[in-house]
Amino acid sequence: MNTLKSILAVAVFAVVPAAQALVILPDSGVFGVSRWTGTQTSQSEINTVIAPIISPSVELYKHDYGNALPSGVLDDSYETVFSGSGPNHATLTYQGGDIVGGNPFLLVKDGKGPPAWYLFDLGAFGWNGTETLELKNFWLDISGAISHVTLYGTRTTQVPESAATILLMGLGILIVGVMARRKN
Repeated sequence: MNTLKSILAVAVFAVVPAAQALVILPDSGVFGVSRWTGTQTSQSEINTVIAPIISPSVELYKHDYGNALPSGVLDDSYETVFSGSGPNHATLTYQGGDIVGGNPFLLVKDGKGPPAWYLFDLGAFGWNGTETLELKNFWLDISGAISHVTLYGTRTTQVPESAATILLMGLGILIVGVMARRKN
């Protein structure tokens, strides 16, 4: 029976994913490769500048500081909590449902600057669409603050982890085998 308890304990820890967060700082990434900045303050000007970089990704999620609700086709999939004075920090958390996939990008905008905005290639950081994004220390040295965050990419349906399914099936077969062996 102790063997069975040990197997179950290992299986539970193997199936439950560890909480992970990807920390994004203003200087994260390599300038011009996985991070870009600009001085444009209007969203239409920013869209013109970033369009060649993010193409074919599209805006899927946007949350303006001060607005209770986010916008975009994935407004129910993510939640943003702004913090710090200004705010200078934000945490984007996956809530469930479809995810930002394809080639994901994150825009962090201030409007005052310099710079007025940062664009990060989340694919270059290995972001999987469900990892928490912790944005820290934006515009600390000036009187700026995060005005909004935007996620770009392609809408992707989140599918359950196949490894967890295989692990659970294997565990079931193992338990049946152990129980059959004890009967003999």
